[in-house]
This record gives sequence, C-alpha cells and structure tokens, in this order.
Amino acid sequence: MPSTSYESPYVHHVITLPPALPSYPPATISTLMHPSMIPLLPSPLPTAAPPVDNPPFKVIKTPDRGFGMFAARRIEEGSLIIVEHPVFVVPAMPLPQNAGIELYEGVAQRMPRPEYEEMTTLANCRSNEECPTIVEGVARTNALNLQFRFPEFADSTFEGGRHYGGAFLKINRCNHSCGPNAAYRWDVSKLAATLYALRDISEGEEITITYADPLQSRAARLKKLEPDYRFTCDCHWCTFKDPLDQEKSDATREYLKSYVSTHPSYRKWSTDLCLPDTFVIDSHMAVLPMIIQEGVEAMLPLFFEEILRCYAELGHEDQVKLWAKKTIRITRYSNPALAGELERIVEDPVGHFAKWGSRTKLRQVQGRRGRKQIEVVDDDFFMGNLFGSSMVEVEG
Repeated sequence: MPSTSYESPYVHHVITLPPALPSYPPATISTLMHPSMIPLLPSPLPTAAPPVDNPPFKVIKTPDRGFGMFAARRIEEGSLIIVEHPVFVVPAMPLPQNAGIELYEGVAQRMPRPEYEEMTTLANCRSNEECPTIVEGVARTNALNLQFRFPEFADSTFEGGRHYGGAFLKINRCNHSCGPNAAYRWDVSKLAATLYALRDISEGEEITITYADPLQSRAARLKKLEPDYRFTCDCHWCTFKDPLDQEKSDATREYLKSYVSTHPSYRKWSTDLCLPDTFVIDSHMAVLPMIIQEGVEAMLPLFFEEILRCYAELGHEDQVKLWAKKTIRITRYSNPALAGELERIVEDPVGHFAKWGSRTKLRQVQGRRGRKQIEVVDDDFFMGNLFGSSMVEVEG
C-alpha cells in the first residue's frame, strides 16, 4: 500500500491478460481495487482481445469536440465496432485529494508506457485544482461504469469496493449524442467492453454513445452533462429551431420512459384472454416509430422479443421467424445469450415453444365453453439493460 497517513482500503493490482495466439500482444490493466475483489476476478483470466487489422472506425481530431470516432466504412445495425479492455480501473468513490494523488500516480506508473502516453491524450475537462493527476482527470471525464457482479462480496461492510470506472483508449473517443448510434456492453467474464452499432452508420459519420439518460428531457440531460462534462449538447435532439419541436421531443421521450415500465406486456397478455389477440403487438408497433424518431434504438430488443413471443402463442410461424431475425440482428453483441436462443427458434419455432399456438387453441376452447378468461403459465421475457452508460461514476 502507499505510504501515506490516509489508510487506503485499496491496493494496486496489475491484470495481465495472456494473448490468444503467440503472435498477438497481451493486455495490461492497471487497477486500484479493494483487496477482497482480486480473488473474485475471472479465473483463469480471459485471453486478450485480438488486434483488429482493419477496424471499421478511425479516430479524428475535430475542430470543436476534441477527438472523435468516425466510421471508416458503412457499419450495419447490430455490428461489432470494437472489443476493448480498459487501460485502467479505479474506484468510483472519490479519494481524499492528498492521498489520492499518490494512489492515482501508482495506477499510471503500472501502465505500459505506450498505453500511458495514449491515455494522456484522452479528454480531460477537469482543472489541476480539481484533479491534480492525469489519471483522475481522465477518469472523471471518461470513465465507463464497470459492474463487477459477484455472487458474494468478501467484505460487505465496504460497499465502495464494488463500484469502479474504467478508461478505454478507443471507446472513450466516442463523443456524446442524445440519440446515440452506438452502445457498449461490459462483460466482466472477459474484462472487456464491446462497442456495437445501434443502427446503420454511414461512412464518415461520427460514432456516438450517450453520457446521460436519453429518455430524460433536454433540460434534465443538460443538468447532467454541463457540470460533469463541461459542455452543452448540440446534437440534433437538443438543437431544434422551433421550441415546439423540442417540446414534442421531450414529451415523446417522457412517454417512452413511462412505456418501459407501464406498457402492456407479453406476460400479462398471455394470461388474459379478455385482451385482444393483437393487443400487445399493436401497442408495441405504435411506439417503434417513436423510438426510431428519437434515436433511442437500444430500446428495440425489449419490444421486438415480446412481439415474437406473442406471435408464437398465436401460432404464426412466419412472423416469429421474421421478428426473431430482427432481434438477432440487434442483440448479437448486446445480448449474446438471447441472440443464441433466437437462432434456435428460427431453426424450429414450433418445437421451441411449449405454448406454441396456445392462445389460438384456448380461443377455440373458450368459444366452445363460453369462458371469458383462462389462466396459463407465462414464459420469462427479456428485460435487459437498455443502454450502455458512460456516465462517470468516479465522482461521488
């Protein structure tokens, strides 16, 4: 531990990921972690993500937004952009400034020199008075929230040991948009984040992620962005010329945010024959254009999957395959487990669902017996993390 009057609960720990092939480089992650976390890291360690010879992006310095990531060629919806390990991981909880200087410097000293040099070119919106070290400044400007979800935490009395932020040399080049065309997924088993396209990205178009909850109003988004990142968002959804258009956008996002928690769900519909057979399908189809209009395509998988499950209970094989393929396309990297299940559904939709066509059959039974409602057992449905969040969690 660092020799300081501050009794640090953290220790420096370097994670070296072995290369997948002898010709590939290893990956080094310099960390500042609670010691009880170290034995809970993946074991054996995953191999380092292989280098990409022809990445679909390039990093370019912009006139007024620092560096940015831009598409080097057309990137299709749902496609992989990059898999990347963090160059450093630090606690989300703020550290006392005097002691923090030594601790953050220790993180920098344990980074390979080339990675350190590149890290120093990442955006840093903090003054030297606020963040005397480059690691802290870069972390508080760029750090992605990394969840380490272990079954048990060895020291439950120190909750701060669970929450960390990580800096990425490439993903952190993505600037912000309130209608992002990309998102990331952190995978603790691989100690890597996967950046993927939320919609088609044209060659030369900037690749963006969101730094704030995009379903909030513009005023609420700015309230997050301006103090934390020191800029006023100038994306399409924040710069409508007509104030009425801004109000409409805010109202639509508020409606979508409410719809996530209050929408007519497959779960309820599947147990209630009083609801029309296309009730959920029609409701979701009505909001899909709103999602696309507001550029929040990360919401689509939730509703796509519910639509295909409704069609399964109605026994519509062609529609199940259609919506399964749509969902696979956009979840291949955001939710690989779901994409794998849906690929099996495409191969044999009838055999996959225990309740295939059950609603149609129950309607027939209801017609014969005059029942108004028949209870059936429902399937689980996907309710995953909708947006990768780049909101800095190292500020406290």
